[in-house]
Amino acid sequence: MSNDPSVDNAAIDSPGESPTVRDGPVVDTTYIRRLMHDLSAPTRHVSIFSEFVDEALTEPLDLDDARRSLATVRTAAVRMQQLTLMVSLHMKMIERLHATAKNPSARFQAEPYSVAEVISESWSSIGGRVDSLTVQGDAQTSVDETLLLVPLEQLLRNALGFQKESRPLQVLVSIQQTGELISVSIEDNGIGVDTKYAEKICEPFECLGTGKERRDGAGLGLAVSTLVIKELGGSFQMESDGESGTKVTMSWPHHCNAGDSGVE
Repeated sequence: MSNDPSVDNAAIDSPGESPTVRDGPVVDTTYIRRLMHDLSAPTRHVSIFSEFVDEALTEPLDLDDARRSLATVRTAAVRMQQLTLMVSLHMKMIERLHATAKNPSARFQAEPYSVAEVISESWSSIGGRVDSLTVQGDAQTSVDETLLLVPLEQLLRNALGFQKESRPLQVLVSIQQTGELISVSIEDNGIGVDTKYAEKICEPFECLGTGKERRDGAGLGLAVSTLVIKELGGSFQMESDGESGTKVTMSWPHHCNAGDSGVE
């Protein structure tokens, strides 16, 4: 099962006015270079090892070698799929936030909904066990559900994907509303993360875990989550002792705050 979400082909309405001319490069070439770098290795594996599989159909090539080559091709294909799906999601969110930058009220909907219900439904949709999730508290929010679902689902996917093999996964979600803010804390008992890298792993293409603890992923989940929450006027905080799990808390205003917003 991929740790990345599906991305639909829904079109994003562009702003009615021409984009504002700003100083500096229009295209983030660093982002593109990293993407091309991450795609180059699996692409090369598909090319090379698919030739080995092709030879196995015409020559007396060792069957085990052919199976290993096929497994390498499959792994590379999954990796490319993860990257392209997450890049599409990232770009979709940037377009959506740009399109609503001059009218932040468009990021909110008329009817409020239960945050706890969205979390429970999302956990089930990504394959999480019901007995592994505990949700405490609830709040009603009017944030566009398609926006809020992105960081919520990404954090739940991280908890599911970075669990510690030596102990059963337990995820505690605490939901609170204080004044004008809603906060959601997602705490797991997984592998944990060194908090000195907390800011870095929220950047595009940076992955959680190192060495044997490194897991599959596109390295865009936290980048997209941080982008959405900050543009909603909220905050994103990570805590971990690096061994017994991670706690991520995100908060946002439950109503629309007036004001301009720019997306980098």
